[in-house]
Amino acid sequence: MGCSCSNGAILMVVLLVVVLLGVAGVPSVLGQSPVFACDAGKSPSVSSFGFCDASLGIDERVKDLVGRLTLDEKVGFLVNKAGAVSRLGIPAYEWWSEALHGVSYVGPGTHFSSQLVPGATSFPMVILSAASFNASLWEAMGKARTFSL
Repeated sequence: MGCSCSNGAILMVVLLVVVLLGVAGVPSVLGQSPVFACDAGKSPSVSSFGFCDASLGIDERVKDLVGRLTLDEKVGFLVNKAGAVSRLGIPAYEWWSEALHGVSYVGPGTHFSSQLVPGATSFPMVILSAASFNASLWEAMGKARTFSL
């Protein structure tokens, strides 16, 4: 028994299935808590934290946040996959996707063509490079990335 469906009808059915599958995944993503730090809508207790108070100066907010973090949590933020700090309403974050090898949407490993390239010029995490306060380092990294050295 063959189908006398037109290509347009088949395309519409496929498109509908894709849209429905996409929408079906949204509640699970939106239900995660918190989505970003200081999300008082998901974690009302964070509104009492000084680092979440936008009326305070940056120095005060940073001092408050750093003062609340344990040494293990601080060290944990220096690696590619920072764990969540649920007691402060801070979600997990994967810094790897923002390192100076280009922004990646696929996570660890970079894909060129159909092969996984195990290594390429990659600089320390941006947060570590920034902590050096070394402008000439940033210039050298920029030149290396620009010219693919």
